[in-house]
Amino acid sequence: MKKIFSSLICLILASSSSFASQKELKQELIEAKNFAKSKGDSKIFSGEVQISEMFKANAWQGFSAGLVEFSPRARSAWHTHPAGQTLIVTKGVIVTGTEQGIVQVAYEGDVILCPPNLKHWHGAGENEGGSHLALTHSKDGKNVFWLEKVSDEEYQEALKKIK
Repeated sequence: MKKIFSSLICLILASSSSFASQKELKQELIEAKNFAKSKGDSKIFSGEVQISEMFKANAWQGFSAGLVEFSPRARSAWHTHPAGQTLIVTKGVIVTGTEQGIVQVAYEGDVILCPPNLKHWHGAGENEGGSHLALTHSKDGKNVFWLEKVSDEEYQEALKKIK
């Protein structure tokens, strides 16, 4: 009987401890007005680009998110992501190209899945801006490796492929 009582006390304590932990869980609201906003760095972007950092990766959520807004003809430099990236187009048109010469156009609601280590770039169309949510995982503390800028010639060649 003493053994059963001890076991029951342990079970109750464990349950209440678990319940207390669950009770402390809460959602977090990050209001859009509090996003860290910055102009795209001219070393890694061509044209006018606005970046809003929505949230960073944390212990239970292994990816960060940002809203990237491109004016017409604006684009990123070539880059890779060691753990891949997902882009969700939220407005306008987004053009993306890979080092293999594949160029694609995505519109509002479309999703671009970029596997790890694929050299690519993305930006707006020639006459229309665009924006996307970027969901990016990290590997060994890094989520992107920036490379050379996409030249005007490379961008124009990419646009020819989609016309």
